Amino acid sequence: MGKIDLHVHTRASVDGELSGEELIRLAIKENVSTLAITDHDSIEEVDNAMAWGEKLGVEVIPGTEVFCQNRSQLVHLLAYYIDLDESPVSQIIETVNADRKRWLQAQIKLLKENGLYLDEANVYEFSKDTSPAPSSLSYGVFKDERNTNHPLIIEYNKKYSNPVLEFALQFLVFGKPFYAPNYIPETKVFIEAVHRSGGVAVLAHPGYTQMKVDFIDTTFVDELLEQGLSGVEAYYTTHSEEETQRYLAYCKKHQLLFTSGSDFHGKFKPTITLGQLGTTDYSIIERLNQEKNRIRKKERMRNKL
Repeated sequence: MGKIDLHVHTRASVDGELSGEELIRLAIKENVSTLAITDHDSIEEVDNAMAWGEKLGVEVIPGTEVFCQNRSQLVHLLAYYIDLDESPVSQIIETVNADRKRWLQAQIKLLKENGLYLDEANVYEFSKDTSPAPSSLSYGVFKDERNTNHPLIIEYNKKYSNPVLEFALQFLVFGKPFYAPNYIPETKVFIEAVHRSGGVAVLAHPGYTQMKVDFIDTTFVDELLEQGLSGVEAYYTTHSEEETQRYLAYCKKHQLLFTSGSDFHGKFKPTITLGQLGTTDYSIIERLNQEKNRIRKKERMRNKL
């Protein structure tokens, strides 16, 4: 039986690497028979991946992963089975990306105030055809030779095997010291948009160190549930067995979906391989489909009112 991977990035993510075709050919090589395209704030490569998936016999679920906030806490939300063309989710993504050019200038100014230089050319060398993001800014900071002797750059080059990623997560994302405000949708707004786009909203990697969600005091995740969250990415590359069991117990208690995803990016996260978790339980996909059908039926009834 083929593997399932419901958290996969292409080159449409600022920190992704592969095209849709390359990803599908890799999926065949890695025996991944079902995958979801979940690029950061983008749906640009979904159609291409779906076309190649149909051609080569790999099931591709359309999706995205969007930075969201709730009560000043940053989370990633995954959206599955969304309509792509002119949908509420695509409109949110357009708004996010339209704000990124303004945000880049604000980040350049803020970093300079803290003794760090950032050249636009280096940012776009990393992001290529995608909008700037914390990872591309971090790349630009480390690429600029004027920053070589800055204490933080020296520290992170010594301390981490992937200093660009760590610097982005600890200094440039929402709520961190060098973060300049940009448009980040509220979780409630995004979940509603996912539903109106015919899709299913799932909380991504709640155990991820830089945006950990508390599942002991469940106040925060309970709010997401009230907002219409359908599931939790319980199986994830860096989750411990204890964390996974805690997320599964919460899903069982509240009759939520649980999903499994590697968060494959390519060379930016070289230790993560496509289908790394080895998940083969196709009932995960069946339950996801059932939830999609439930939401779409509910939306059709709401639209008739």
